[in-house]
Amino acid sequence: MRWGKVWVSPWLLALIALFFAIDKSVYAPLVVLSALLHEMGHLAALRNCGIEVREVCFHPFGIEMNAPGLTYLPYRDELCIAAAGPLANFLAAMCTVALVALVGAFDGALFFTVCNLALALLNLMPVSGLDGGRMLSALVLPAMGLARGETLLSVVSAVASAAILAAGLLLLYVTRYNFSLALIGCYLLARRALGKRPAAA
Repeated sequence: MRWGKVWVSPWLLALIALFFAIDKSVYAPLVVLSALLHEMGHLAALRNCGIEVREVCFHPFGIEMNAPGLTYLPYRDELCIAAAGPLANFLAAMCTVALVALVGAFDGALFFTVCNLALALLNLMPVSGLDGGRMLSALVLPAMGLARGETLLSVVSAVASAAILAAGLLLLYVTRYNFSLALIGCYLLARRALGKRPAAA
């Protein structure tokens, strides 16, 4: 489904609809809001770097941006753009804590804070295609060169993806119902096995 420069995967719309159908509390909108804040951070950084975004494609596990300027980015700009998403989530969490300190606790405050922190920390994992992987790439490649740097990034990405899956399986075992992190770990490993980069997040 397309609205101007924005294209949304039917699978993502189906997942959001299912999410809202299952969870009728305030939590479902807060999860969506946290994800949108993350992507707005990336978009703001892109505009700050003078890069025009022609199209934004939303997928179930992230977004892809059609921006010609992304192909040959200076490492410093790539680092800033990758860090902007998690930074937006950290700022949202800090603002929520500050608001609670000023006006007192309100419904969804703790969940929104934890959701933003979890989203930021997950995306900072050094996995190829996630923000952490791009940040590590921007730091390692200039120092080690393309060949050695890519080898190191590949190993680190594989280990981090396996760690996410292991943490997800542990979370599923403890909660008996929360399979979200395990699903993300499976997705990252499957994309890696197929030789594809995960959608930009």
